[in-house]
Amino acid sequence: MAFTLPEGDLNERLERYLEGFRNRHGLEESEIEGNLVRIVIEPSALRSVLTTAREALGILHLSFITVVDRMGSFEITYELLDLRGGQVRVKTTVEGEEPVIDTVTDVYPTANWHEREAYDMFGVAFKGHPDLRRLYMWQDHFDHHPLLKSFEISTKRTFENLR
Repeated sequence: MAFTLPEGDLNERLERYLEGFRNRHGLEESEIEGNLVRIVIEPSALRSVLTTAREALGILHLSFITVVDRMGSFEITYELLDLRGGQVRVKTTVEGEEPVIDTVTDVYPTANWHEREAYDMFGVAFKGHPDLRRLYMWQDHFDHHPLLKSFEISTKRTFENLR
């Protein structure tokens, strides 16, 4: 598999990335901060924005996905690297007690592990994920998501009926 690294100096690439997103998608917010392009989008635009990043702009690596529990909503951040020092941070917010967002494993295969982690720790489901199951917590008899702010740390309550 051959690929081409992005050309031009860092500032030119970041401007090109930002314009590429603005020309193709409706962005809620967008700016350049140092070596980072930061954009905020609607959840429904996630797949198309990340497809644009990979296919049209040549940003080849999804470094990580992180989730923040905002008590009633979940802020999901996708960090992309262009392998030459440029970064793109894509943020979106999913509402509800049982959040669901589309998977991006077919766009960025590295999303597989990160989406499973978000599901296990926060309960965020990724629609269309090829293998959405727990990574850290045991599969049977544990219906909790330990990084939720509503999770009660009580060994008696958490582990009762598991012995």
